Amino acid sequence: MAKLKKLHMSSNLEELEKLSIIPDLRNKGMKILLNTARKLYMTAEEYRLDGDEELAYITYMKYFNMLTAIHKKSDYASHKSTVRQMLGDTESNRRIMDTLEVIINSLRQRYAQQRQPAEQIASDQVSNGRGSVEAPAPQPTDFARLGLITCQELFQRMQAKSVLVMDCRSSADYEASHLTYYCAFNVPEELITLGMSAGRLQARLSSSGKASWASRSVKDSVVLIDWNTKDAQPAANTAIATLLDILKNWDPDVTYRAPIQIVEGGYEYFIMMYPTHCTNPSVQAPQQNNNDIDTIDDIEYPSIHDITMKEDISAKDFKPRPDINRANKPAASRTYDRGVARPPSQAKPIAEIMRDQAEFLQRAEQNDQQLEKASQMWKRQAAEGDALNASEGQELHFRILQLESKAQDYIVENNRLREELSRIQEQQNVTQQLSQNEVEATMNIESKIRERQRLDEQHELERQERERLLEIARETKKHYKSPQTPSPPSPSRDLEDTQDLSDSLESLLHLTTEDPPLAHNKVEKPTFDRAMKPKPRSVERTSQRVRDFSPVMGQNVGRGLTGLKNLGNTCYMNSILQCLSNTPQLTEYCISDKYKNNISRSNKTNGQVIEEVAALIKELWNGQYKCVASRDLRYVVGQYQKIFRGVDQQDSHEFLTILMDWLHSDLQTLQVARQRELISASEKAWLEFTKAKESMILHLFYGQMKSTVKCVACHKESATYESFSNLSLELPPNSNVCQLNQCMDMYFSGERIHGWNCPSCKTKRDAIKKLDISKLPPVLVVHLKRFYADPSNSGAYMKKQNYLRFPLENLDMNPYIARAESRAVTPKTYQLYAVSNHYGTMEGGHYTAFCKSANYGKWFKFDDQVVSTLDSSNVVSSAAYILFYTWLPPMQVPLRLGRMDG
Repeated sequence: MAKLKKLHMSSNLEELEKLSIIPDLRNKGMKILLNTARKLYMTAEEYRLDGDEELAYITYMKYFNMLTAIHKKSDYASHKSTVRQMLGDTESNRRIMDTLEVIINSLRQRYAQQRQPAEQIASDQVSNGRGSVEAPAPQPTDFARLGLITCQELFQRMQAKSVLVMDCRSSADYEASHLTYYCAFNVPEELITLGMSAGRLQARLSSSGKASWASRSVKDSVVLIDWNTKDAQPAANTAIATLLDILKNWDPDVTYRAPIQIVEGGYEYFIMMYPTHCTNPSVQAPQQNNNDIDTIDDIEYPSIHDITMKEDISAKDFKPRPDINRANKPAASRTYDRGVARPPSQAKPIAEIMRDQAEFLQRAEQNDQQLEKASQMWKRQAAEGDALNASEGQELHFRILQLESKAQDYIVENNRLREELSRIQEQQNVTQQLSQNEVEATMNIESKIRERQRLDEQHELERQERERLLEIARETKKHYKSPQTPSPPSPSRDLEDTQDLSDSLESLLHLTTEDPPLAHNKVEKPTFDRAMKPKPRSVERTSQRVRDFSPVMGQNVGRGLTGLKNLGNTCYMNSILQCLSNTPQLTEYCISDKYKNNISRSNKTNGQVIEEVAALIKELWNGQYKCVASRDLRYVVGQYQKIFRGVDQQDSHEFLTILMDWLHSDLQTLQVARQRELISASEKAWLEFTKAKESMILHLFYGQMKSTVKCVACHKESATYESFSNLSLELPPNSNVCQLNQCMDMYFSGERIHGWNCPSCKTKRDAIKKLDISKLPPVLVVHLKRFYADPSNSGAYMKKQNYLRFPLENLDMNPYIARAESRAVTPKTYQLYAVSNHYGTMEGGHYTAFCKSANYGKWFKFDDQVVSTLDSSNVVSSAAYILFYTWLPPMQVPLRLGRMDG
């Protein structure tokens, strides 16, 4: 909760209450009333969390007035279950009323302080020796904030070992799963009763519990946790409320150093955010009194008209929205991330467009120069027949692909400027209000746009010529046979040419970017140095095998900033591995060796895949190497999937999907106890998928999709559930520029199906099929379907080069979730932390990764063995292929992961 805002609405509660009166609602339908009440409650919560107590009071009061109106409706009885489902039961609303009472008490105190005569304040100050008559700002007690602590704040205190955590769940629940923190202990709910003193409660604890209980006076703070309490004033007669009362009012011998707090969201929330710091993250919180809700959940769409159909999303919905200027990098990223866009009818000022164009042209010209230099080098190699044979030639080709991709993005930028200019010209025709200077500026902008278009056309011809030469090189390579006894090259000449080419490549690969800001050890930007030879092979010995990472040593290499060598078209694998390595929760799980407690030896891969992934991640995070090789991992995955054995380029999405399944299978040993007899269809499908055994990979990456089919005749619904580790979204075929949310809208819209066997009608019917997410994963992986079979080209696979705009922050998944998931405590807003990119075409391409380092809070580009810093404004590009989002809190990976249990 934010700091309390200053009083600005009234001087007393009576005047404030007058602002909460609602109009006569007797003629309004129940659906409108319920939606309005729900919106009022959510708005009140936002005001409360924002620290505006006056607006929170007004909106909470309107909510309860609306609730009274709903109860007075003549059809309330027939909608009772719906009301409970949307607005909660009596207990839920009682807790809301408790929150309102806290706000009322706080406002009364603040209004009283505000009314205190200035003369009295001055007198008090003089008597206290301050010598000043300036009235101090009121400092009311922030009751709600004092009583709650977030999971992130608790985790920070656990790392500092400054907090005592009292877990007041039942002893059976505690044994099933609890915090690994050394100063957390169980105060079983079955031992807590009303009217007891702290001394009597201590006497009932176990010997270890008594020792922990005694430390409550010396710890900086004491925190209480149960399954899922979210309020500072929990419901009466609950174990956590009784324990809080005992500690506050019946513990006279102890003076606490700080107010006692409750973990917001409880163990259920903590276990989702920090699963590796719980003994068993597979446990489920017990559910209560959800019979009415289960009935509602069976009906996802009460009316067939509530479903948005695919045909309703017309081509105009995929027209480029008014764009944010990507030329102005810092401003562009900030504006786009907030989701702010200029209204279509509002054109930018001409001066702003001129500034955008100047910055854009400067960057485009720099890219042109780099592309021209790389092309000349490549042509020289092509003339000598080494365009594809030498490793330098291959890397030079990869660099050209990336520069060509950036050139395509600049074409998009030029087109955006042209559209902005068109809007200005349209307004000029309507208003005739442009000055002579503005007319001349418009003509100047238009001239530069046309000149840039001519350059782009010239570059396209040059690209086609390179592609023609490349095709010749590919054909030559197919028929090339190396000589049996090659003549030894001249050492001096060979070394000289190699060094010249290496130096030239260095100048092309070098990016002028900032180094990550580190407080103690400055990180030197890793660059590729072919003159530097690897040290004698270093190996990691295990009881099973000797691993060979062939590391290249570096100086001041940041942890997690080690590159991966290309072992022959393995860039697809390197890209995915760097994205996974920058998933902090997975990295911590591997580096700390916690995974070793959960390895399965009875599956297809026999636990080998997770062992190799963990070993590689440890090398990437030791901070000593510029780059390492993933030979052992490649060998293992090649054993179980032959397409990964050779040196042919593969699809990074296919590799990711298969790798996720293998990792889950390697770790699928966490037993899941059934919490209750009656479970929903969604939970039943989840249990069938997991076979009552889960894994850390499942907890991080897997979600569940609900497929609802609704008969157009009888309107009955049928639902099935399927688990997923990534979403595969179609890109629009006829749009060069689109937004991620547009692709999401299309994916989750309804589609008509014919000949569906309706279980209710007992015959074939037309129906509507609709997808919704019934279980959101903590890490949401989004795959963009860029490759497709072109029927006009004999079914040959082609690539869509759409420029997709996606948010770096605050991806809202609320519009795409099922009813049951909307009530879950999990967050619905995601932050981007990694992107797997693909450059080129099906005939020849290259993969890289853009990852945001959890340790440094900055973006980096991972291009095989080359790692460099990356401006956040360059993360969005037409090369984006797989997006990695998460709602998990930022978490640094420490050098040595000491346990927090002592």
